[in-house]
Amino acid sequence: MEVEVRYRPVRYARLELRPGGRVVVTAPRGFDVDAFLKKHERWLQSRLRELEELRRESSRGFPLFGEFYRLEQGDVREVEIRDGTLRVPARRELAVKALKNLLRVKITPLVAVYSVMMGVSPGKVYIRNQRTKWASCSSRRNLSFNLRLLALPERLIEYVVIHELAHLRHLNHSREFWALVGRFYPDYAAARKELKRWWGIIEVNEGWRWLEGRES
Repeated sequence: MEVEVRYRPVRYARLELRPGGRVVVTAPRGFDVDAFLKKHERWLQSRLRELEELRRESSRGFPLFGEFYRLEQGDVREVEIRDGTLRVPARRELAVKALKNLLRVKITPLVAVYSVMMGVSPGKVYIRNQRTKWASCSSRRNLSFNLRLLALPERLIEYVVIHELAHLRHLNHSREFWALVGRFYPDYAAARKELKRWWGIIEVNEGWRWLEGRES
């Protein structure tokens, strides 16, 4: 197990497990790192097993709408899917643009339909590269959806859309917010668990690491 120790002027030590399997400890100088790792050994072993499972799942290929494809970068302008192969432009910025267009085609009708059903009026809809959230809703009622949604089965994309539209009524995660989400997506608790799993798959997936410039 590779361990990296970062000494920082912090009050409390922090333990992270990176997608590559490296353990990162951030702690103040003079901190007993060995004892800290021993204390959290069971947690680390559990997380390492989870990471290995995510790697096995990710090795199936590039995830797109819940399916896995062999990814090829080639001389194409748009996304092409044929015989289990996903072809995208060889230049990363062009591949991102083409995949954003593909996701927008999926997102736009979902936003339109559920906006009417939920009685809300969103502002602009953006597709962005975000590193920490699946989506967000601004105070101006604009919705931003993460390109990573492209990896998900449509039913989970549908949940994320409903979740963000519900924020147009409740800019929080109150009981009223979850009651509104539950009216249109009753199994939201299971969806939230699945989203964590898919986020982990994307984090370790070679194709997505290339797409997001995280190869190193």
